[in-house]
Amino acid sequence: MLALRMTLTCMFTLLLSACASRSAEPVTALQIEGLLIENSTQMWLSAVRILVPATGNFVSCSTITPQSKCSTTFPETSYTGNPVEITWNQGGQAHSSGVFVIQLPADLNYEKPARILVVIAGPGLAGAVITQH
Repeated sequence: MLALRMTLTCMFTLLLSACASRSAEPVTALQIEGLLIENSTQMWLSAVRILVPATGNFVSCSTITPQSKCSTTFPETSYTGNPVEITWNQGGQAHSSGVFVIQLPADLNYEKPARILVVIAGPGLAGAVITQH
């Protein structure tokens, strides 16, 4: 009886291990190392910010002159795909892009760090893309 119980226990253990799911190869998360905000307008921008509402994390530039850029780097962080919102002041008025998800380029190399490029094209007109250099 003991031998039968041991045999059944071993078979049950083997059956469970054969059915256990195996984890897929680890996927390298895209690392973001910085942000570039481009003012494509003919007006001064102030309080420019890209915010991740889900986490409260943000990156900002206080003032960007017409037709110029503000660049910042930070310790690499994993891209999570959370929606973002771009806000800024222009001509004395507050503007927002609304909340949106940055689409990943099809030719993205997950082995290389990336940056977020934010372009403000006019009052209420802004977008962001992920770039690699």
